[in-house]
Amino acid sequence: MAIVNHVDGEQVRGKLNKKSNQVHRITNGREHVYTIENPYEGAPSKAQKAHRSVFGQTTAIVNRLMADPVQVAEWTKKMEEYNRSLNILKPPFPKRFKTPRAYAHFVISNQLKQTPAAKRRHAKLPLTLPKNVKLQIQSFAELTAAELYEILKARFSVFVTEQHIHYLDEDNIDYLATHFSLLHNGKVIAYARLFPHTQKEVLCVGRMLTIVRGKGYAKYLMAQVINEARARKAKTLRLHAQLQAVPFYQHLGFHTVGEIFMEAEIQHVTMELPLI
Repeated sequence: MAIVNHVDGEQVRGKLNKKSNQVHRITNGREHVYTIENPYEGAPSKAQKAHRSVFGQTTAIVNRLMADPVQVAEWTKKMEEYNRSLNILKPPFPKRFKTPRAYAHFVISNQLKQTPAAKRRHAKLPLTLPKNVKLQIQSFAELTAAELYEILKARFSVFVTEQHIHYLDEDNIDYLATHFSLLHNGKVIAYARLFPHTQKEVLCVGRMLTIVRGKGYAKYLMAQVINEARARKAKTLRLHAQLQAVPFYQHLGFHTVGEIFMEAEIQHVTMELPLI
């Protein structure tokens, strides 16, 4: 038995014919033949380990979703809408899905493997910000009308225009929150707010966004939020993360808590960072 790579990166386990570089695999009584590029045997590579990790995370998430009849109905509806959308495309057509499980696995695995998230996760930033980028940490009362206007404009740009989330952004939490902004020539390029939870010694992060991406600004801003939470003697920092942002927060030390849930019609999961 050999572990090899298929030409499209898919892992295939089966009997390898070294002369023809083909793997013969029998599934449900049928023999499938895969032509292999660069076959090898032995320990998996880093890329393979990453692939297996994403596959395992995706499978666990999909199993939980498919155990809920409401989620099955929702994913069935999404799958049908996706398949209908392919009718307007020209050949070659993308893959059509026959089951909600397969479609959910496709969507969630792509979210977990998104390249921009990986770039943001590994982006580095000097200890000092560039000269034209300024950090501001303010209470609501300290915000000027112009500063509040730029914050709301940035939030609308990301959450409404980009992500198509339609909800009332002004939820009264802003009055209680501390507002963290990175400004480039007066324009907000990254933002987050820190506010108290009903549970004592727990602080929450919300409305986290970046407009200029791949520069490490999100990581820098979250470091300031974490430092502020520690300064306030909080024991736990909590947030609701969209699924594609989970690796970014994991890199900062957060871990997932509880099940996936829908918020503003987008899948989220609660994440926490112990501060003690």
